[in-house]
Amino acid sequence: MDVLLTGASGFLGRNFILNAPADWRILAVYNSDPGFAPFVEALQRPGLAAARCDLTDTQAVAALFETHGREWDRCLYLAAKVDIPWSVREPKNDLLVNVTSLLNVLESVQAGKLVYFSSGAVYDGLTGEIPPESPCAPTLPYAISKLTAERYVRFFGERRKSVGEYLIVRFFGAYGPYEAPHKIYTQLIRRFVLEGQSHYKLYGDGQNLIDAMYVSDAVDAVIAMLSGDHWNDTVNLAGGRPRTIESLAQETAGILGVRDVIIEKQGVAHEHNHFWGSTAEMRRFYGFQPKVDLSEGMIRFSEFLKANAHSRSGG
Repeated sequence: MDVLLTGASGFLGRNFILNAPADWRILAVYNSDPGFAPFVEALQRPGLAAARCDLTDTQAVAALFETHGREWDRCLYLAAKVDIPWSVREPKNDLLVNVTSLLNVLESVQAGKLVYFSSGAVYDGLTGEIPPESPCAPTLPYAISKLTAERYVRFFGERRKSVGEYLIVRFFGAYGPYEAPHKIYTQLIRRFVLEGQSHYKLYGDGQNLIDAMYVSDAVDAVIAMLSGDHWNDTVNLAGGRPRTIESLAQETAGILGVRDVIIEKQGVAHEHNHFWGSTAEMRRFYGFQPKVDLSEGMIRFSEFLKANAHSRSGG
């Protein structure tokens, strides 16, 4: 299978590369991460190649596919800038990064099957358990961009016909190795384990819901979708165990052996997430449900971060 992977240097992209079937040929497209090409080279994996390209640059995208070919068995589109506060400050640039980049790729390739990673953020404003057929009318700029991108995926699949079949995945997040340093799971481990602290400061009231899964489960889901026979649909990819941010911090402290944890709160969050995604579709169509619970996941992730901190310190 030939796989075009965008957003390859990101958290999920790196984990996908590490765990994808060995006989898949992957073109891993990334933008500016200076450590990504050495990461790929060190794997010494036949059929895996890294290609640097700014997907907002129409000419650069056209040149990329002139070089590497326009026809792909599968396209796994992970490229995105996930930064809610930035999207609120810079809605036009958020649209450029998250929609124009997608259009540049879809106007340049022929994809047999496309898996597009959208976001659970498109349910902005709703409450409770949300199935994919729910009407969406987000007002958050990032969510507006992702919902717009979904509509373009359908256009290229149903009208332009440059995409044979598509799957829109409304992703509720993951955590684990290679997660961005500012993400809450990394910050909790850094605070409680690497810094040995017993207090943590949250932004907002701590009542927003989070329903991320450990990244190995997310990769299993991606492989199942790329290999599966269910297409031309929208599915949620969620952990199935929603909890508030405050509860996450408290539970993580207990898992990591921190007693008498103090959770402080400051500021006002840009988003108000009081919804969680249904999981029945992934079980029905792909036989998928997450295997790693929060306790196992945070311990595994903590060991990874400790090992990397130890190696960076020269120990």
